[in-house]
Amino acid sequence: MDYINFWKRTKPLIKAHKMTQKQFAEHMGISFYTFRGWIQHNRIPDLASAYDMALVLGVTLDYLVSGKDRDFAARRLKEIELRRAAARAIKHINGIKRDLEGMRPI
Repeated sequence: MDYINFWKRTKPLIKAHKMTQKQFAEHMGISFYTFRGWIQHNRIPDLASAYDMALVLGVTLDYLVSGKDRDFAARRLKEIELRRAAARAIKHINGIKRDLEGMRPI
């Protein structure tokens, strides 16, 4: 397996979820030192852990390991960005509503 590309595919997905590597490790239920060790020592995690990582990141294990299913991964990243944009828009709209509610009629 190609560990360099495994991590090149994994790290941007972690960032796309707005998580640090430490937060991701905690979310996975593993020690940050274990997670960091995999990266620093150029190791791909065991199959169960790699599968769990793919589930958390919303991609297929095949994508993390081989880069196949790129279209699926690209759609997933786009979906994350769209959800973030929608959340920002809703927050902005709610702020405008609050401002309007605080205004007095003329």
